[in-house]
Amino acid sequence: MAEPHEPKELIVPITSDRGLCGAINSTIVREIKASMKTKNRSRVSIVSIGDKGAAALSRPFPDCLKTAITGIQVPYNYPTVMALAEYINQESEGTDKILIYYNQFVSAILSEIRTLELMPKKKFVDLMKFGHLYDQELPDKTTSNPALYELYLTSNLWVAILNNAASEQSARMNAMENASKNAKEIVHDLKLKYNKARQAKITMELCEIISGASAL
Repeated sequence: MAEPHEPKELIVPITSDRGLCGAINSTIVREIKASMKTKNRSRVSIVSIGDKGAAALSRPFPDCLKTAITGIQVPYNYPTVMALAEYINQESEGTDKILIYYNQFVSAILSEIRTLELMPKKKFVDLMKFGHLYDQELPDKTTSNPALYELYLTSNLWVAILNNAASEQSARMNAMENASKNAKEIVHDLKLKYNKARQAKITMELCEIISGASAL
């Protein structure tokens, strides 16, 4: 199936509700801003998962940001992601593609921005009409294909959310470690300045005492 010259897209950035987790939210926002430069904004919709993404995208793209899903209970679970997937499914009706932006967990100190392209339900069902992987009698394809799409969308979203959550926790741990290290360095510098000032004061007082004694 040929894709239109200007496909209609649903962009889903996955960000956090809280800060103090490094640059994992800002990098996703920058990636979306860069990609929007080459797109027709009238054919783009944004559904943000996480408060940080919604706050950062509401000013540059108020016409594209449809809604923000915030305050998701953590730790994440599969039923919650199923509900998110169903909402995304409804919002993607009439679109040509779904783009999910998230942080891919690589290691405790590294994560990478990934863009996951998924098919909307209509395109998925139309594609499955040509599938001949197995003989299926019960249930028929009219029943099974929508269920397969729910599994397809939910499982991919689940992987993206888990990777982003792992990246968030790693980034928050590193941010807190750096903050503690910087605080210790500041305390050390202040101690040095205090000791220098204290020593200079003591030296000045000794000089005054010695000068007074010599004058007598």
